[in-house]
Amino acid sequence: MGLLLEMIEIIYNLLIGLSRVTFNLFFGSWRRCILTLILVGIVTFVVYQYRNNHKNDYKNKESVLIIKWFESLSQESRKKNESKVKELIRVIKAVGSIISLFFLDVGIHFMNLFPFWNRQRKRFKKEVKPRLRFKTWRSLLGMMGLFGLLSLMFSAYLTSIVRECLRIILSYVKNQNVYFDCKSLYLTNLFNFKILLEIPTIAIPLALLLFFLAIKSAKINWEHYRNYNNNEHGDDRFATVRELKHQYVMIPDRKERYKGKSGIPIVHLNAFNIQGLTLSSRMVYSSNRLNKIMTNLEKNALLSQYKAGYYLVDQQTINVLIVGGTRTGKGESMVNPTIDIISRAKDQSSMIIGDPKGELSQASYETLRKRNYNVQILSFQDMDFSVSYNPLALAISAAKHGYYEKVQARVNKVAEAIYRTPKKNGVGTGNQKYWEDTSISLFNAIAIALIDRAAEAIKVGEKDAWETVTIRNVATFLTDLGSEFVFVDENNEVTSPDNEAAMRKTKLTHYFDTLRQINQLRYSKFREMADINFRSSDFASEETKGNIYSSMLSGINLFLQDNIARLTSKNNLNLLDFGNPRRLTIQFRTSANVALPNPYAFQTATINIFEDKAQRLGIKRTGKQLIKNAKATIDEAGYLTYVISPELPERTRIEVTFDSPNNEAEIFDHKYIFKATKEYERKQGRIVIDRYTRDKILLGMKIEVVQKPKATIFDKQSIEFVYSEKPLALFLVTPPNRNEYGFLFTLLIDQIFNANYEVALNGGRSNIRRIQFLFDEFANIPAVPNLSQKLSIALGQNFQFMLIVQNLEQLIEKYGQEETANVIGNSSLFSLIKTNSLDTNEKFSKMLGNKTIDTRKLAQAVLNEANPNVDQSTEKQELLTVTQLAKLQAGEVVTIRTVKARDLKGHKVTPDPVFAHGRTEMPFRYMFLDDEFDQSKTAADIGYKSLHRGLNLKALSINPLVTAAALDEWVKAVKAKKDTSFPTRYYKLAKKEETKKTIADQKEEVLADEFNTGLDLP
Repeated sequence: MGLLLEMIEIIYNLLIGLSRVTFNLFFGSWRRCILTLILVGIVTFVVYQYRNNHKNDYKNKESVLIIKWFESLSQESRKKNESKVKELIRVIKAVGSIISLFFLDVGIHFMNLFPFWNRQRKRFKKEVKPRLRFKTWRSLLGMMGLFGLLSLMFSAYLTSIVRECLRIILSYVKNQNVYFDCKSLYLTNLFNFKILLEIPTIAIPLALLLFFLAIKSAKINWEHYRNYNNNEHGDDRFATVRELKHQYVMIPDRKERYKGKSGIPIVHLNAFNIQGLTLSSRMVYSSNRLNKIMTNLEKNALLSQYKAGYYLVDQQTINVLIVGGTRTGKGESMVNPTIDIISRAKDQSSMIIGDPKGELSQASYETLRKRNYNVQILSFQDMDFSVSYNPLALAISAAKHGYYEKVQARVNKVAEAIYRTPKKNGVGTGNQKYWEDTSISLFNAIAIALIDRAAEAIKVGEKDAWETVTIRNVATFLTDLGSEFVFVDENNEVTSPDNEAAMRKTKLTHYFDTLRQINQLRYSKFREMADINFRSSDFASEETKGNIYSSMLSGINLFLQDNIARLTSKNNLNLLDFGNPRRLTIQFRTSANVALPNPYAFQTATINIFEDKAQRLGIKRTGKQLIKNAKATIDEAGYLTYVISPELPERTRIEVTFDSPNNEAEIFDHKYIFKATKEYERKQGRIVIDRYTRDKILLGMKIEVVQKPKATIFDKQSIEFVYSEKPLALFLVTPPNRNEYGFLFTLLIDQIFNANYEVALNGGRSNIRRIQFLFDEFANIPAVPNLSQKLSIALGQNFQFMLIVQNLEQLIEKYGQEETANVIGNSSLFSLIKTNSLDTNEKFSKMLGNKTIDTRKLAQAVLNEANPNVDQSTEKQELLTVTQLAKLQAGEVVTIRTVKARDLKGHKVTPDPVFAHGRTEMPFRYMFLDDEFDQSKTAADIGYKSLHRGLNLKALSINPLVTAAALDEWVKAVKAKKDTSFPTRYYKLAKKEETKKTIADQKEEVLADEFNTGLDLP
């Protein structure tokens, strides 16, 4: 007991000595005192600033979080008009819920320490490393220094004992009665280095002997425990959390907005708060009953509106390929959180989301609307609750602007999507390709013929003529005209079968022959294009023509169904709004005659946009310049198309000049000034407020001409200003059991990509808003045309793809081996959630690489068990084996990175793979995003309004037989040089009247006599 007290006294004296030395070091003089106080002040200020900045991260708060929490409780009470007593009860209930949550979380984590509760086994670590290991020569030097110091201490200690022993021996020689001084045994003598100088004859040899033994021992230990692993068999490893924090942006995992563009989640980290503790408890142990209890407690305490952790996200424009089998939680752990993350960015992206079951749209509709998204749903499951989508809308838009080549290309894209069968690693058979090519040509011919008819009809007053360009009308044209025959003479005029010169033709062939005749009299580029396409499918015999007609009809038979016909007969989905929601289109021309040369064609326009401040007291106020000297080229049709990047104020002045030195002198001094004003939805004279965002509903911007040269022609069609400040979220609901709708899905993807890519190239070479394609069960839809090419060129134009498949075999079956390899190669992130596919797991295991591990083998002789021989060597080991990948647990994700070159500060980094597990694993939606994505919502809760709901298809149909007969009569009239206009789709009934009537009058008569005449007219 006495020895213990002495030891405590020694330690106490040692601490007192150290404190005195430290005090003298910093406060030994007034100079040192001042310097120390300055240093303490600087450190205190830095710590305060750090804590203050850390507290205000991702928020704009004026007070501490606890005050905000109490304010939110008060706001809830005020919303419900509760009394002070009820408000106090609410606060007490919230505090009680927090305390209950805390003890519940602590209990779960405490129970998880015991094996009977935590049934996890040791995974992934297949190497037993020694507890003591010296890796470098620095370790040897350090160990030598340490052992040398210990040898000096023991030398001092032993010298003090030897000196005392010599004193006792000397006293015995002198016959003196001297006792042994126990102070020589005190441990303080370990630090009594003065004794080495007092008795050098004893101390120095002893110290040298001990030092030699210490160095020798250090050398032996270093040789025995040194690390012989030099990564000979591989140096691959997973990125550490510290490295990931330097490479990726950390954002809150829910509710709060964050700066910059949207990102793809890499790993998740729980926060050090009650919400983070609750989330970690759910990730450790989950049951329906426990989830309900925790959810109710969080709602009572209003904790669900605060972050529970952080995501590390990649904000670069990248492509992502994710592999996750059925029921592996890919939707809960990746799809839903990714949608949430994208929608919370300050610079929000437009989203095109594959939604096979319609669950995503129903669960996230309200949340996305509150976050200022324009949410559209293209549903092939319930088409009365769907956006209207006409696949020919892009071709119609090009036709209105006179872009003939674009019309041909866009119609052909639609035909390719309908008829072209995806080829795996090559082309199909010759017969198959022949039927596909002829069907495509015939479809193109009829569709362009309908466009030609609409372009002519719109000139003579048929205002809804463009709405007749639908695939349903293409199908009816083929069925009505392709199934009937007519006899014509050498002039292509209908004649009697008894005529010897009569030729038998299908009415479809006769119609296109008539188009060729009228085109010789009145030229139209559309008629020429339609005729060329038709002739490429008209060389066959009559029997083969019938097969061609049947082949074409089989592809579009679907559009004869009323529900599909209604959905595709209207269009309120502007595909360019996804990436370029603010577009100014102006046609500059000096003559209405398109045959005359346009001096503005291929010239350079300079655009300046200013804020137009209203005048006050007659004083003109100059607004801020938003766009300065932007350049744009006028196309061959005289159109200026300019994409506006910044959001505009309420009133804007736009100036367009042509003073570029490259322009012709004829237009060099031309200047145009326009004024644009925001328009809002009104009801009974009052501005309508959006019930989700509580903002005014912006319809667009009304533009008017303020100044223009006298020789310029402007009408309503000359100026188009598309303006929106909302990102788009489009959900594509495609029932897995209705594969026949799949080609519309892939066609829409192709059209969105191509349309925005074209605008991006002609504008600033990038979409002003990022477009993110997010497709779950991607392999269950028909093959997307040129997928690997899209992935390759998309990133530069601000497109991003996130594709999720069950295994790689699905992609190979759909796209072929070569295309699948290109898709993987163009994916910057290649992630695995879990799959039972052996080939997929093998590919991931090989791509992860190998590491070098230490192995220790024990060789033990029976007769010499006391001296075992341990043999140490190195071996190659996969970072994760195939079986380990097949046994990944919920929330674990393996990600292979290919293009991560630098961290956030610009330093070079090695893109090591990422293994999200343990503290970095991905939480599921129901654990922390139940408010944002409420799975109990249904289509009835949304109340989605459809443009085509209840549409009378007759109102947009044309009677092919009547149209063909009217065209015959028009050709005759033109040949006879009569002053006659193009026959509208009301022509047959209207021509019976002697008096000239307007199109509106004719339409009323047709509607009145529809059933009496037997005509299929609106």
